[in-house]
Amino acid sequence: MKTLPEFRHYRAPKSHGESFTDPSFGDVQPQLRRNIELLSQHDAWWQKLRSDARQQMISDAIRYTSTYRNVDAIVSRRDAPIMMAGHQPSLFHPGVWFKNFALSQLADQHQALAINLVIDNDAASGSAIRVPTIDRDTGYYVYSTVRYDRFGGGVPYEQTVIQDRERFDHFDDDVRKSVMPIVPDPLVTRLWEHARHAVERCGIAGCALAQARHALEGEIGLNTLELPLGVLCRGRMFAEFLLLILRELPRFREAYNAEADFYRHAHGIRSNSHPVPNLHAEQGWLEAPIWIYSDAIPERRPGWVKVTDQTMMISDRSGQERRIPLGRSDTAETLASLIGPDFKIRPRALITTMYARLVLSDLFLHGIGGGKYDQLGDRIAERFFGITPPEFMVVSATIQLPGPSPNEMDPEITRLRRAIRDTRFQPEKFAGVHGVDPLLVQRKEQLLAQTPNAEAKPAWHRELDSINQQMSASLGETRSQLESELAGVVRERASRTVLKSREHPFCIFPMKDLTETFQQLLSR
Repeated sequence: MKTLPEFRHYRAPKSHGESFTDPSFGDVQPQLRRNIELLSQHDAWWQKLRSDARQQMISDAIRYTSTYRNVDAIVSRRDAPIMMAGHQPSLFHPGVWFKNFALSQLADQHQALAINLVIDNDAASGSAIRVPTIDRDTGYYVYSTVRYDRFGGGVPYEQTVIQDRERFDHFDDDVRKSVMPIVPDPLVTRLWEHARHAVERCGIAGCALAQARHALEGEIGLNTLELPLGVLCRGRMFAEFLLLILRELPRFREAYNAEADFYRHAHGIRSNSHPVPNLHAEQGWLEAPIWIYSDAIPERRPGWVKVTDQTMMISDRSGQERRIPLGRSDTAETLASLIGPDFKIRPRALITTMYARLVLSDLFLHGIGGGKYDQLGDRIAERFFGITPPEFMVVSATIQLPGPSPNEMDPEITRLRRAIRDTRFQPEKFAGVHGVDPLLVQRKEQLLAQTPNAEAKPAWHRELDSINQQMSASLGETRSQLESELAGVVRERASRTVLKSREHPFCIFPMKDLTETFQQLLSR
């Protein structure tokens, strides 16, 4: 087996208006060409799977996207190379959104079809965002939590049914009120016009957020299609791919666990759940890299598989179970027919990108986190499938709100901390200003000018310490003032850190500022 290169380390850019791309935008064409050549070398079965899966995905993506925005400028590319990206249907930060702009521009430049995969099987973290505001009492920047629904979190995005429609409809007003002292014209106003229309169509928060963002992207000229992972998983081709793993789950589990262990060892990770937990075996059942849930039981649970007498049982071992006969030509069709609202099978993260990169696309754009972890996915894929995975691209950016930087406070913090330390160990620095006894200062200077022998050194040290303590005691008020100043400067730095976080949701930024910054980054 070919040895994969060492793990690459990706870091998000720290400063405003900086981007990270690997490879550079100028090197995308040769990377795309290498991927197409590599994928063309797979055997006829893989070629058939790729062809059928891609055509089905394109048809589904066109049909899905056309329900809320025009796709006429995109459909002519259905026979072109496919570039893909993917992310959760959430109000993510601008560095994530930059990836969508890069996807669209790269597809335009290289005459490719751009498809963004909505990862709606991830568990939603909640139904609120944290936005910066100004505390009326202190004047500091602080976080304010703004909700778009009463509840949320703990279930996959595709299961996040809106519970409080009135709250959802007024979310943009609530966000504006919170950020108004900092951002007078957040793009949430424009975004939420689309969100209110989207929620009428689907009633699901994840769906509404993704469709609203994508509709807005259409308004500003991005040429991409979108497709929820939940839709993609309904097709026969996904079932074909999944069966490749489930039919040989013992061997896949061995590869998965061995490479996860290797990744942890290579990165010095002690937690057995990071970056992914190992797949377990219990009482004849093997844990599979899938989630199982349903509309009736929306909490996702690990999927387990047991094969007996040419029958494959797929279960969450908590009451949801389906049986599939093996050894028949229609096994994939049978599996696909079982995947529906009453029994949802969804791939875990590494399997999602395996399918997207090995089968569906010619070039996949990751963010920083995806780029780190998909190197593990590559090792698993090569070990299990025996094929070299295509290369991927990593794209990210840092965009911050305007305002003072917390780093500007660091010199003052350093100065104050040094001054506080000096009140204890070099109190003579305050002589003549803060009431330090000049006779003690003079005596300390005399002691420091002496070079005591070994016998006299203990007494020399004791006298020096006594003098320092006496002078330091006279600086108690000075020290308190300095500590109070330091606390204020530290609070101001923390306040500015809230303002300048790169994690603020993109919807609180001015549209013009974001798009202009993105275009500058894309033109470099």
